[in-house]
Amino acid sequence: MKSILFPTDFTELSLNAFTYAMEYAQKSNSKLIVYHTYSEDSDIPEEAQQVYDKVDIQNFRNKKDKFPPFEKLIKESKAGNLKVKYVVDEGNFIDSLKKYITRKEDKIDLIIMGTQNKENSLFNIFMETNTIKILQEINKPVIAIPEKATFDGSLNNIAFLIDYREDEKEPLEQVILKTQEFNSTLHVIHFDLAHGESISPLMSSFKDSLQLEDLNNTKFISIDTINLKKSLSEYCVTNTIDMICLINHKRNFYQRLFSLSLAEDILNHLDIPVMAIYSE
Repeated sequence: MKSILFPTDFTELSLNAFTYAMEYAQKSNSKLIVYHTYSEDSDIPEEAQQVYDKVDIQNFRNKKDKFPPFEKLIKESKAGNLKVKYVVDEGNFIDSLKKYITRKEDKIDLIIMGTQNKENSLFNIFMETNTIKILQEINKPVIAIPEKATFDGSLNNIAFLIDYREDEKEPLEQVILKTQEFNSTLHVIHFDLAHGESISPLMSSFKDSLQLEDLNNTKFISIDTINLKKSLSEYCVTNTIDMICLINHKRNFYQRLFSLSLAEDILNHLDIPVMAIYSE
């Protein structure tokens, strides 16, 4: 069975992101692994301490205990067949997370976590320059759920930003299959900032080269613009986009935007979840 890793620090931000994680796990028939790390040498946040007061955090694994806040959310959501595993490791968050993934106790296919505009949030720690290598090593997509995102229970419209590169085909095909599984519409969007020759021949050639026959749920759109962020924002609002996918290349055009400001703007201002898909 596929597994989704959900790191948590028990904040309200994390609980909000869990609603997305539950839906994604249900739709993809995946096991949801709620993952927490602790260290006796560091300060314990108030939210975490409230959970620690209810469970034996040091002997958590042996007792096969559960986290009350998430059990409550699962019960309220009536997620009938949701399979959940709770894991606690002692140590630094990044080091422990990496060890957990690499020891392959569970086959991790995706990481989902909440994010907020704070230096000490788990997502910002995860995405720091000196830890971005984890994305490269585990080669798993990460979905970041912004603090103010409001989940309506569906993922009807998903956007995929593309530059029509050869190495974008496989990630796109994977997302197309996933959106078909979710019964969602996929908006494959190219922003033409060069204003040169028509992009239509390149779009048609790229589309025809895909290995999938069924593209009924997929729209290919080219937007001529001088302001990518504004155009993306307008498109997302007009088409009620529920999630945006970015390929996280080392040298790709969208990688530079992801690293600098685009993803941050999406998360902080559009309040739309972002999926970062790592690719060489």
